[in-house]
Amino acid sequence: MPKYLKITLYCAVGLSLLAGLCWPVTRFLRLPSPTALVGLALELRPFSQSYVYFDSAPLAASTNPQALQAPSPAQSTAPSPFLSQQVAWRNGGTIGLAQFLSETHTDALLVIHRGQLVQELYPLGANRETIFPSYSVAKSILSDLTGIAVQEGKLSLADPVRKYLPYLPEKFDSLKVSDLLNMHSGIHVDEKYDSVFSQIAYMYITTDLKRFVRGLGATQFTPGEGFVYRSIDYLLLGMVLSAATGEPLTRYLQDKLWQPMGAQFPASWSVDSDAGGVEKSFCCINARAVDFARYGLLHVRRGQANGKVVLPESWMQRPEQVGVADADFAYGRGWWLPRRATNGQDYTAIGIHGQYVYIDPVSDTVIVKLSDHGAEQDEALTVAAFRSIVALLSSPPSTPH
Repeated sequence: MPKYLKITLYCAVGLSLLAGLCWPVTRFLRLPSPTALVGLALELRPFSQSYVYFDSAPLAASTNPQALQAPSPAQSTAPSPFLSQQVAWRNGGTIGLAQFLSETHTDALLVIHRGQLVQELYPLGANRETIFPSYSVAKSILSDLTGIAVQEGKLSLADPVRKYLPYLPEKFDSLKVSDLLNMHSGIHVDEKYDSVFSQIAYMYITTDLKRFVRGLGATQFTPGEGFVYRSIDYLLLGMVLSAATGEPLTRYLQDKLWQPMGAQFPASWSVDSDAGGVEKSFCCINARAVDFARYGLLHVRRGQANGKVVLPESWMQRPEQVGVADADFAYGRGWWLPRRATNGQDYTAIGIHGQYVYIDPVSDTVIVKLSDHGAEQDEALTVAAFRSIVALLSSPPSTPH
């Protein structure tokens, strides 16, 4: 046998043995398959398609989809005069909307104004059938599900968390459901997105979230005595909600919100694994852009869809501020509250890499923007651009002379 063939054979055998060892190692560490880990680590797919690496629980579409007066498919892909408009951008300047979408790597932009879908754009080649991950937009949806459960008497915000999660370490005896809802838990699970070795990264990919929760211990402050944005709070909130309702979180979402709001398409919620079946409730609802828009529409319609009450009206108010994140945003039970307010009533769900469901009840506008942008990049600027879009829609048409 030629020498180079022997070397090739030895390398192939060595790589095969190494690959064979990887599978039991990843199982022992409660990690996804080596194939999925390589795909995630090397970013072989865009962030908007990373959901394919995880197991998921299905959400069925509604049998009575909420009607949206929408442009035709041809219109949604054709050049739009809307794209030539200017929106607010850096250093107090403006930028063309088309350039804004390009610079922020926008996959989908949908605008609903006064109940009508006035724009549906997919600048990078996606379409209405494309599935997108919500990332932390799921926190806002989970907040609304919590409101439903409270109204149904399934739980109280004053309940101790260990009533529903007895396997949580005893040191968290004083932790209340409201502390999770408002990011007041004090549990320290770092939110660093720039390291594959961070706790949030492991929480995102582990195949055993209950084991992860049992290992919690570090705290930054006594529950209820501070505010720090931490995804762990909404992982625990999702587990609490599932225990309180006695059913999987995905089914509760399907029966109480997804189908009643008239979702046109099926969707899914990523879980730690098929065996574990614990939803990544801090993120990762995978759906079409138009159904994220229908969700936003609930908020400007006071929780109603198809003539029926879906969400408690009291939960449809702009959330009260429970903490300040930075100079640009405060936070309120799962939603981001722009601090440099124009009308003081707009609020938005935000997910990493540029996912938004923006609500402006004053102008009756919903904007959905789904993107492959930087981790936490240009968020305040993007909200300023949304406000420019609202101003454009709200301005009376110019009269020709």
